[in-house]
Amino acid sequence: MKLKKIFFFVPLATTMLFSQQTGEEVFKQNCAKCHATVLGITNDGGYDNSYVTPAPYVDELIEKLKKETKTKEKFSAFIKEYIENPNKRKTLYGNKGIKKFGLMPSLKGAISDEEKDLLIEYLYNKIENEKKLINAKKPKKVEKVDPREKLFTKNCAKCHATVLGITNDGGYDNSYVTPAPYVDDLIAKLKEETKTKEKFSAFIKEYIQNPNKRKSLYGKRAIKKFGLMPSLKGALTEDEIAQLSNYLYEKYANN
Repeated sequence: MKLKKIFFFVPLATTMLFSQQTGEEVFKQNCAKCHATVLGITNDGGYDNSYVTPAPYVDELIEKLKKETKTKEKFSAFIKEYIENPNKRKTLYGNKGIKKFGLMPSLKGAISDEEKDLLIEYLYNKIENEKKLINAKKPKKVEKVDPREKLFTKNCAKCHATVLGITNDGGYDNSYVTPAPYVDDLIAKLKEETKTKEKFSAFIKEYIQNPNKRKSLYGKRAIKKFGLMPSLKGALTEDEIAQLSNYLYEKYANN
């Protein structure tokens, strides 16, 4: 009874170990000795896989075979046939390839049908999977947010649009976005009126704390359209007002 259990366990364990084999492992055991996975660098700085192995560079081979076979089914059928029965007439590289690399040795009997399937799956998806892996490893760019932008977002962006609105007829009208003048237009107008950064800053400092119809850059028509802006007196410190003013001057209407 104990012997039966032992004999039953051994083939089961062997099957489990075999089923854990990957297509990459099959490739390394049977193909990697000849087919390069890393492109060789020549003395003049160019690329030539013959500097690494005596058979075509595997990624180039895969791309060429995909182009020739068009579908995964035909790709699979070609590999199954060719690795067992390599033939000069079937080679993808023609006489020049045969002369350079020679004809590959047959793998007939060297790998099982299951190993062929694993190998084909690995080869077919190899390039795409490696691209995904490279992209996944790329460090994500962390965009630094200007702390002054937070002041604008908190105190101004609710009314002043940073993106111009599009009307139904395809034109532009910031009133489609917010109930105050488009910020880039506002800053351009203010720069034109004040001429210098000092006067620009002085206007901002005074106006956001004490908005006044007579000081408005847009006149009665704009006041009627947008209304008078609410005072920000007490909402910002002197330093924050200075930061906000500098941010607006540097960020907008620079063209």
